Amino acid sequence: MIFSRITRLQGIGVIVAAAVVLELAAVVQYVSMRHSISSQVEEMAQRDLKATNHIVEVKRIAEDAIAGVLPEVERLLALGQEDSLHRALRRVVSEHPEIVGVDFAHRVGDDGVRNGYFTFVDESTGNIADTVIGFDYTERSWYRDGIVSDGFWSEPYMSRYYVILMSTYSRAVRDVNGNAVAVIGADIPMHELSALSVQLYENQQRAMLPVVAFQLFGLLLLGIIIYRSIRSARRLNEANAEKEFINRELVIASRIQQAMLPTETFVDDAIDVAGSLVPAKQVGGDFYDYFVHNGRLYFSIGDVCGKGIPAALFMSMTQAVFRSVATHKDRPSDIVRSMNTQANRGNTTGMFVTFFAGVLDLSTGLLRYCNAGHEHPLVISGNNVRTLDAKSNLPIGAMEGTRYVDHESQIAPGDTVLLFTDGLTEAMNAEGELFGRERVASTVCGRKVEGDESVSQLLCTMSQAVAGFVRGAEQSDDLTMLAIRYKGAAR
Repeated sequence: MIFSRITRLQGIGVIVAAAVVLELAAVVQYVSMRHSISSQVEEMAQRDLKATNHIVEVKRIAEDAIAGVLPEVERLLALGQEDSLHRALRRVVSEHPEIVGVDFAHRVGDDGVRNGYFTFVDESTGNIADTVIGFDYTERSWYRDGIVSDGFWSEPYMSRYYVILMSTYSRAVRDVNGNAVAVIGADIPMHELSALSVQLYENQQRAMLPVVAFQLFGLLLLGIIIYRSIRSARRLNEANAEKEFINRELVIASRIQQAMLPTETFVDDAIDVAGSLVPAKQVGGDFYDYFVHNGRLYFSIGDVCGKGIPAALFMSMTQAVFRSVATHKDRPSDIVRSMNTQANRGNTTGMFVTFFAGVLDLSTGLLRYCNAGHEHPLVISGNNVRTLDAKSNLPIGAMEGTRYVDHESQIAPGDTVLLFTDGLTEAMNAEGELFGRERVASTVCGRKVEGDESVSQLLCTMSQAVAGFVRGAEQSDDLTMLAIRYKGAAR
């Protein structure tokens, strides 16, 4: 139990730690992102102030370059001189370092055929080169809006040819009739915005490092929780399987134990005998036994100290010895003394049993008995009750060589001897109150007898009285009773 409590506390501690770490990760992420955004806004404002003049200058250069080459492009296009057109575009790129490329896209007609190319500076060689525009440029704003205007600046976009943000200034190329037949555009790199984007990425990466570390640690704790949960579930399944196996074994043991007891009411011309046993657990340490031999009724009742399997094993041994010894001895004290001798041989467990043995002569009603530390039985005559007093001998197994004493009592026809274990007198209700011998006697005297009451009915009345007293409280001890009614000498 202590180990399971420590395990539960450790599991709760791990869960709390994981929750704290994840919460800290969220807080750190919020603070880091807020600081990063604030820094980026401030840096963007500073860059905007510094770059305003430069942007205006670059904008003017791009617009002037396209405006300057546009008449030549329209003339060469009208003459169909494609090579000269290419050279004109290359000249724009070579004469204006601020322009990294020039787009030239023919208008797409009803046939859907696209014809466009890009003149640019090859970064690997430094030479100016041409390439076919391989993507659908009709979806780009520099073409879509440029074809219908005489000057359009596109929104920034990521270039397909450079890892940098670009903006394109485009204009429509017209034929002699003033119809737009193509689009020409100058690509301007946005170095300041690109640098800011890189700085933004780097800031975010730095801000995410502690967050990722906290989250990884939180995931590690969650992994530990999952692992411990799986291991605990596996242990629980193993424990449940073992418990189920033990319960099956206990059920079998209980059946065997019940089978060793006389379960049916014994009735003949001289006596009626009935017994009952309700163990506190599946197996218990209480027992009773009786048999008729040579005109005498030999009977006994016992209560082994302890409960469960050890008590059940000691009970089985004691009952077997009683049967073996009683068939060869007539005096109860001799029976108990022989049982005590055998119980002390090799008894390293310190277990003992309170025991009551009696021999009733069926022809005379003379009862001889020996009490080895057990509850004193009651003799019921109608509604009168008396106790079978006896010297308090030591229980069987308590000390080897103990001397046991016999007692005698005359049992009249119609009298009933009621024997029981302390599970009856010490039955406890929820308030901690014991049933007691007084309630046993008052239950016997207060019962309503209709006709010839059987001993089984007497035991049933007593069981109902105990159940009404405890009112569902957990049974703390085995409850065993044995009732013997002497009807007189057999005729």
